[in-house]
Amino acid sequence: MPGRAAAQAGRARRIRAGAFPYALILPMAILMAGISFYPTLYALYLSLTNASLLRLDRALFIGLGNFRRMLADPIYLDALWRTLRWDLVVVGSELLVAIPMALFLNLSFRGRGLLRSAILVPYILPPAVTALIWVYMLDGNFGIVNDLLLRLGLIDHGIAWLSDPLGAFGAVSSAMVWSGQPLMTIVILAALQAIPDTLYEAASIDGAGAWRRFVHVTWPHILPTVLFLTLMRMIWMSNHIDMIFIMTGGGPGFSNYTMSVYSFVQTTRFNIGYATAIAVSLAAVLMLASLFYVRHLARKILA
Repeated sequence: MPGRAAAQAGRARRIRAGAFPYALILPMAILMAGISFYPTLYALYLSLTNASLLRLDRALFIGLGNFRRMLADPIYLDALWRTLRWDLVVVGSELLVAIPMALFLNLSFRGRGLLRSAILVPYILPPAVTALIWVYMLDGNFGIVNDLLLRLGLIDHGIAWLSDPLGAFGAVSSAMVWSGQPLMTIVILAALQAIPDTLYEAASIDGAGAWRRFVHVTWPHILPTVLFLTLMRMIWMSNHIDMIFIMTGGGPGFSNYTMSVYSFVQTTRFNIGYATAIAVSLAAVLMLASLFYVRHLARKILA
């Protein structure tokens, strides 16, 4: 039966050839399962227990107990609103700064390359360093902000910016906008450079001024990039801890607790079960918001 043996050998070779690509990605799949899927499943398990870092081996399964506790926790409920406030103010402000900056850097002028590189400095600084810089700048006794305002006659005494709930929020938001807007600027600049010059030439021939060229040419082309950046930055901001915690500790009091900060504080108190439940609830909120946002983004792009 040489014909049958040859057919079986050919079939075996085809199977091996088909399996070869999967064998190549198998190590990466195992690695992804180890560093992504397993921690996610373990986090879900911890959120359903009363686990403490002091007695992790004696954690008891309590079902949805942590989530019922959250619904009765006024600090958590306030943190929901503060997370939304933090996202909207920081991301919205970054966009208001980044779009004009990108438009300016898209112009041709001497030293443009140097300036494009220089604006990245705030972004590449570690967040802890940025936070400390702003803490010293806003210090109520010797901070440069108070010094400038006193010299200009706008205030008659030093203001403890970080001791007031609204002042602390404004200070942390300003620091975060200063640190985060360079990324938005560079990405939007890349989108601007992808717009063909012929579109602007055609618009100019039709008599369109600078504003109409922006509205009818520039904005439609950068809108998908702006929408995607907005989604990504809101996810990053919702998970941001270091700037808020280093500058204010979440205070004064609980006035600047976001969901991520509250989860982190619970971890420092060894309440890992409750902290994980807060983190899981934040992930669920972000997933639902992202789902609706991506559907809206798809409609915008395909329209």
